[in-house]
Amino acid sequence: MHDPSLGSSLIESQLPRYEQRILRTQVVRASAPTTFAAIRRVDFFRSPAVALPNRARIAIDTLRGRRGAHIQRSRSEFRFDQLLEPDGGFHLLAEEPGHAMVLGFIGRWWEKGYGRVEWSPADFGRFALPGYGIGAWGFTVLTYDAHTSVLVTEVRVHGTDDKARRSFRGYWTVVGPFVKAMGGPVLRLIRDEAESL
Repeated sequence: MHDPSLGSSLIESQLPRYEQRILRTQVVRASAPTTFAAIRRVDFFRSPAVALPNRARIAIDTLRGRRGAHIQRSRSEFRFDQLLEPDGGFHLLAEEPGHAMVLGFIGRWWEKGYGRVEWSPADFGRFALPGYGIGAWGFTVLTYDAHTSVLVTEVRVHGTDDKARRSFRGYWTVVGPFVKAMGGPVLRLIRDEAESL
């Protein structure tokens, strides 16, 4: 399923303009509340397709001496809430409990250290510093029937100016295929977690 209409209005309200978009869906044989709860419980590192590129990134960060890399190096698992830790790079922008949530991330990912900048969720909609990428990552759970739901994940990225958009296009040529390849495994991990209950 790749119906563009399945994207959540929650992510639309946070980042209506974008140059890159990834949309993936997964049928789950569990109720919508169970599936939504599974998003926060699953260990994303259970999938090699997710763990290997992220462990490689952590190793590179360690070699570069990026702040916080020593914390990540020893992790044997990675769960949703760890994205929201101080060194995770994400903030929770909005949530409709049991239905949808959206995370935000801002930086220059094509640079050493990812060009991180301090920001708060209140800044997200009006962030306009030149040369930055603004991203939103959303999860939506749609009810099909009492025992079946549809899980949707969507990523959107917007550059604050032409320079940022050009830089991101070059970065995306290399990294984009890996990001796209992780979408399916992430959804299947959440599906398996929900269906195991």
